[in-house]
Amino acid sequence: MLHLNRYFGTYRFIPVFSRVAPLILLLAIFCGSTTWAQSASPAVNWPPAKPADGFTPGWTLGTRFEGSTSGDGTVFDLGSAVGYNISRHFGVDVGIPYNFVGTPTSIKKNNPGAVSGTGFGSLFTDLKFNFPATTLNYNSTIHLTAPTGDIKKGFSTGHATWNWGNHFEHGFNNFTPFVDLGVGNTINDTKYFHRPFTTFGYNAQFEAGAEFDAGKFSLTASFYDVAPWGPQTVISKVFRCSSAAKCAANGKSTNRRGYTLASVQAGSADLVRDDGFNAGVEFKPVALLDFEVDYSRSVPLQLNSFSFGVSVDLGRMLRSGAQHRAN
Repeated sequence: MLHLNRYFGTYRFIPVFSRVAPLILLLAIFCGSTTWAQSASPAVNWPPAKPADGFTPGWTLGTRFEGSTSGDGTVFDLGSAVGYNISRHFGVDVGIPYNFVGTPTSIKKNNPGAVSGTGFGSLFTDLKFNFPATTLNYNSTIHLTAPTGDIKKGFSTGHATWNWGNHFEHGFNNFTPFVDLGVGNTINDTKYFHRPFTTFGYNAQFEAGAEFDAGKFSLTASFYDVAPWGPQTVISKVFRCSSAAKCAANGKSTNRRGYTLASVQAGSADLVRDDGFNAGVEFKPVALLDFEVDYSRSVPLQLNSFSFGVSVDLGRMLRSGAQHRAN
């Protein structure tokens, strides 16, 4: 079980949110006279979201708090995004996450300067495509980031990054098998696994599984594979780079768990190769609120991660409030 009160206390969530909330409020005021559509999905980068009936044209506004905890640390983020759906098939959004990272005691022994890190991550833009059909639903997201995060905290690679994710599914009543295919120059986090490190280097991602929809609850199980190629760089989120030092790798590394011992590693494709399986439960009590609890097992890292996510559709909330005042 995730002790959320302890995590909120540890990372001083309320003061941080008080700094982020004005930005969300300004976006809401700026767009308040428009027609709000489906919420953006600001925090989950891959696989792409999959609206069943296409996008609703108009503005979007969403926020999500999510993250993972494991023996290698805790990695959370609060993501907010505003966007615009041009048509049922195409939309765009922009946003930025605020990161919360906790370093376990075992790593602090080797890195006394490591403390729980917070800070903004990389500014991102998503180009979203959605083509629902009776035979096969397909949607795609091109995820672009600017190197605005602090590389010494592992919140950025120091480079602009891109990922192209593709989702295919076909529903059989309440049972929906799916396949996700992606390629990029960094390994994106997923709702199942927020990695305690950031990577820079070419890779392909694959995930296949199925979802069972039981009304307000849905169950998902899948397996995944990350197939990198070429040189790779790993920037740790839990082993802090000294403020006085230049963040650079000390030679070539083959240690898959080197992110617990050094701030930056460089190596071949095997340094970040990964595979494993996921399972999750989603609960949607009302249309504007979504809860998730997930589990992921990385086989090469021998790492179990437990994740959660809370999403709020601010666009729907504002629209409902406006309709209530009108009545």
